[in-house]
Amino acid sequence: MERQKKIINHKIFNEHWFIGSILLIIWGYLFTYFISVIVAVILGNVIPLPKEEIMYIGMILGALLTLLVHKRWFYPEYEGSLKTKDLKRWLITGLIILVIVLLPDIITSLILKTNLGAPTLHSVLMAGVAGTVEETVFRGLPVSYLMRQNKKKSHIIWIAIVTSLIFGSVHGFNFFAGATLLAALLQVISTSAAGFLLCALFIRSGSLLPSMLMHTINDVYAFMNLDLVSEAGVMEGTLKTSDIVLNMILSVLQIIIAIYLLHPSAWDEIMETWNRKWGKEN
Repeated sequence: MERQKKIINHKIFNEHWFIGSILLIIWGYLFTYFISVIVAVILGNVIPLPKEEIMYIGMILGALLTLLVHKRWFYPEYEGSLKTKDLKRWLITGLIILVIVLLPDIITSLILKTNLGAPTLHSVLMAGVAGTVEETVFRGLPVSYLMRQNKKKSHIIWIAIVTSLIFGSVHGFNFFAGATLLAALLQVISTSAAGFLLCALFIRSGSLLPSMLMHTINDVYAFMNLDLVSEAGVMEGTLKTSDIVLNMILSVLQIIIAIYLLHPSAWDEIMETWNRKWGKEN
């Protein structure tokens, strides 16, 4: 069915792509946090869990609600960040990519006998927050908006690069949360590369769900490394040479896969996907 309702004129977002992107990131974070506080207050009287875990549940629900509001904000122009054609195919693709990315780390951990702990409710919920909130704030909102503004195929790769560098840079603040300078720098590099891959998957598929799933499962595994990652998810353990080398290898691997997903041969398909998502004529 054709979208026949009047499209709202968003003056700032139509004319100022940079300001629009930053505003969406800030709004996404603040709105998600605001909703999470409300949800946490409500659930706190219903679910017998520690306050921190309830807050995590609130943030996950807040991120999903943020995506819903974002879709409504641009209604009927935008079909939303979760819906796409061939969603099953892209969910499977995301899981295959995840296996490829995690396999070197798993093999290395077995060889070096890394101290891995079983996932806990706390770590799973914390990973869920990263997989929903970070994907919503740093990809679901700004990347979908930039794809709306994008008129040139060659800009696709730059949208992924710039938003991923912003995502990685934010993780540098882990230095103030207890990480060493080297660990914080390593996390900036590794999260920039991971963000590039997750962004490429979102742009190529047209749905944020594969990236959310991949991000969440990856973080569940990362939090199992008791020697390197704290309970708060900060890389504050003593970095060994093997840790640095492995992170660099994984970062390069993620960048290679991302470039493959956004190869020029896929640009026509990508533009078609996003023109459809934004109700544009191809």
